[in-house]
Amino acid sequence: MFSLKNNKLLIVVLILLVVQAGLVCYFLLLGAQNRESLTSIFRSKIQFENLTLHKSYFASQSFFDEAYENIENLVKKPVDKVYGGIIPHHLMVKENIAAFFEGIEDYDYDTVVLIGPNHFDAGQNDIILSKAKWRTPYGELMPDLVLTDKLIQEGYLVDEAPFYAEHSISGLVSFIKKSLPKANIVPIILKVDTPAEDAFRLAEVLEQSVNQEKTLVLASVDFSHYLTVPVADFHDLKNRSVIESFDFDRVYDLEIDSPASIYAVLKYLELSKKQNAELIFATNSGNLINKTDEPTTSHSIYYFTEGLSTTETLVSSLFFGDLMLDRHVGEVIDSKGIEYIFQGLASEENRFFWGQDILSANLEGTVTNNGDHYLPDIIYDFAWHPDLVKKTQQYNFNHFTLANNHVTDQGQRGIEETRLNLSDLDISFSGCPDGEVGDCSFTIKEVAGKKIGLAAFSMVYHLFDQTQAQEIIANLREETDFMIVNVHWGSEYTHQFSNVQQNVGHGLIDAGADVIIGHHPHVVQGMEVYKNKAIFYSLGNFVFDQYFSLETQEGLAVGISTKFLESDNKEVSFSLFPFRSIENQPVLMNNIEQEIFFSNYLEWSDISENYKTQLKFGSLSL
Repeated sequence: MFSLKNNKLLIVVLILLVVQAGLVCYFLLLGAQNRESLTSIFRSKIQFENLTLHKSYFASQSFFDEAYENIENLVKKPVDKVYGGIIPHHLMVKENIAAFFEGIEDYDYDTVVLIGPNHFDAGQNDIILSKAKWRTPYGELMPDLVLTDKLIQEGYLVDEAPFYAEHSISGLVSFIKKSLPKANIVPIILKVDTPAEDAFRLAEVLEQSVNQEKTLVLASVDFSHYLTVPVADFHDLKNRSVIESFDFDRVYDLEIDSPASIYAVLKYLELSKKQNAELIFATNSGNLINKTDEPTTSHSIYYFTEGLSTTETLVSSLFFGDLMLDRHVGEVIDSKGIEYIFQGLASEENRFFWGQDILSANLEGTVTNNGDHYLPDIIYDFAWHPDLVKKTQQYNFNHFTLANNHVTDQGQRGIEETRLNLSDLDISFSGCPDGEVGDCSFTIKEVAGKKIGLAAFSMVYHLFDQTQAQEIIANLREETDFMIVNVHWGSEYTHQFSNVQQNVGHGLIDAGADVIIGHHPHVVQGMEVYKNKAIFYSLGNFVFDQYFSLETQEGLAVGISTKFLESDNKEVSFSLFPFRSIENQPVLMNNIEQEIFFSNYLEWSDISENYKTQLKFGSLSL
């Protein structure tokens, strides 16, 4: 016989058995999906508790609080929902970064995909993920493990080590946490040499894997680096045009710190049909600290909303004067290498020359096989090896004009070899031997769907047939969208252009030329605006061994930015870069030197007061 105590114990045991049985039945009744959901919850909890913890670039909350103070004038609320963006990671512009995020704080994002450069080329893979938590002054920013796992399933690898020092990510996480506190993050870094096809695939995977309405995809990218403000501004005109037109063929030519990151984000937005670009801010670090002639970093900030990209496009060209690689220049190259010649302008990573659709100089001499001199008895017999010209390609030179008096220095054989050698190097050229006009006077380059005519004429020995040249220009006008004409003309060593030059220049513009670039005087001559078209009468020497005066060691590079509008009209702007050479190494003038140069340049020029005001700052818009 059981006691009352035993009866109570039995009842408790029976109740526990019933509850246990019920639980077993409950779990048996659950489908595989529900069981997996529960398992995922527990697994995620364990993962979150054991995740690596990275830190914000700055741990001080006051640093970021200051960025958010007094930014009302910087915040630009988008009209439509933002699905993507481009922002800098250079914290000199922290207020503008804060304004970017404050502008979209009201949107409901679950995930921010942040794609930036792998500055230190760390890790084994071109594309690297992080699944870590990020410590910020505003709390921990959590990873989106669901999206990260999807990317892992597609073959992308996690490697946390490169993220410890990667400021393209760590510089921005605090802004994300403060302005979008409910969002999680998926950081992705790309090495500088990540191929376009790999960036494209990343975009495809993202587009197929995310909820677009809940996801913000950002490129953490700074624009032009290590350039003076005027040069950076010139480069950034093209940078922004390529981005706004989604011109994928030219993204990898841009002077930015991560073309691959831009490519991936733009391709994602194209696939998502979120291509309406809104530039909300652009500046340069040199402007912020008032040091415009020192190396700088530039920044552009974009929102992307639903819609199509613009069809407007911009072609960027950079022209120099006389380039001669023989005589004492050749001796300098033999002792120091051709790299010495260009390093003064190229600076870090050849950035001055990089990114131009057309980069041209007047080639004062011949490119003969083995650099042979076939006519050694004449006073001037300039010639050099094709390998020297090939080395100019590393500085992005892709066109030379041959219409000058020195292309004949090695006779007909030298002319033919020059053409063949340039063709073999895939370098275009225009211009016949001095005085000749014909089919060799021009070529057409296609850039971004636009046909750019490049013609060149020489009139040094007064054998120039102006009527025939104008006929060529008129016919070429019918085949092209923009015409740039080079002319070898004028009196040597004089800054003032002549009436003869002026009459010829006007005639060529009347025939259809859009811009005229002159050379031969070996010094810079002034310019003129005729019928709203620019004539630069002489750019002076680019590289030449004329050491007998300061004037012959000064030169001018002219950047041409031609924007083709949707209305079929064009906007043309010019950027002027004066430089001086020391032992055949051209170097940009500093601000004081430029001020003196442009003061003189205005005296040599025939332009209106409005244009003079612009040129004081080295630019001109027509």
